[in-house]
Amino acid sequence: MNKKLLIFSIIIIALLTGCDKNKDFCIHVIDVGQADSILITTPSNKNMLIDGGDEDSAKIIKSYLKNKKVKNLDVVIATHPDSDHIGSLDYIIDNFDVEKIYMPNQTTDSECYINLIDSCNKKNLKVNYLSKDDSFNLDDSTNIYVLSPSYITDNNNSNSIVLNISYKNNNFLFTGDCEESNEMDMINSYDLEDIDFLKVAHHGSYTASSLAFLEETTPDIAVISCGYKNSYGHPHKSTLDNLESVDAKIFRTDQNGSMQFYSDGEKIYSKVKYKEYK
Repeated sequence: MNKKLLIFSIIIIALLTGCDKNKDFCIHVIDVGQADSILITTPSNKNMLIDGGDEDSAKIIKSYLKNKKVKNLDVVIATHPDSDHIGSLDYIIDNFDVEKIYMPNQTTDSECYINLIDSCNKKNLKVNYLSKDDSFNLDDSTNIYVLSPSYITDNNNSNSIVLNISYKNNNFLFTGDCEESNEMDMINSYDLEDIDFLKVAHHGSYTASSLAFLEETTPDIAVISCGYKNSYGHPHKSTLDNLESVDAKIFRTDQNGSMQFYSDGEKIYSKVKYKEYK
């Protein structure tokens, strides 16, 4: 049995039999519509939030965190200062204990960015900057490597923090809204073969998820965060075609709602359902 078929079989088996979730690393993809917010929890009770949706996502994220009994966030990552990624982070900072926050070294005059910085200042929370080749550990088993940005441009999406997170023998790639130029830089700079889980860039836009990047990373699981019948047409057909061409199993928040993906360090299990719209 080849690797991809094995992983998909594991997903199906996990849905039928369950797994020991309390002992597993977990990626929580929170359904915040046409926006991004992802919670990562570890067996050692470390919590990391990647992005905070838009200005209307605050109650959704707070409710999700409370439901998962998350009271503190060890790390918050604001991948880039677009409103659909940092819109509710000020609220999260105000209402949760946050130990560290990371952003790209970029400032804007947008209201959501100013609100976020104000909330950090009120909590005496220092903003730390991440760029290519930085790294840190969430715990002893969770290593985080920063693959992008190489430098700051006037394009917010190109400034997205891209994270390669390894948990034991599983590799997870979180791409923010990075673009094809970032993808080319990454595959020219790093060995990214055999990615187990990919958070698809920019809600599935054609501006990323190039075939060259996907053929290099060969993700087994690809997750797209996008809004139901959104005005951008995300995910674009070319992106879906590229993902299908590398046999990635595609999951989407507009179809599946919030999702959880569990890892024991060797295998990935999922808790996914289909979302109903009326």
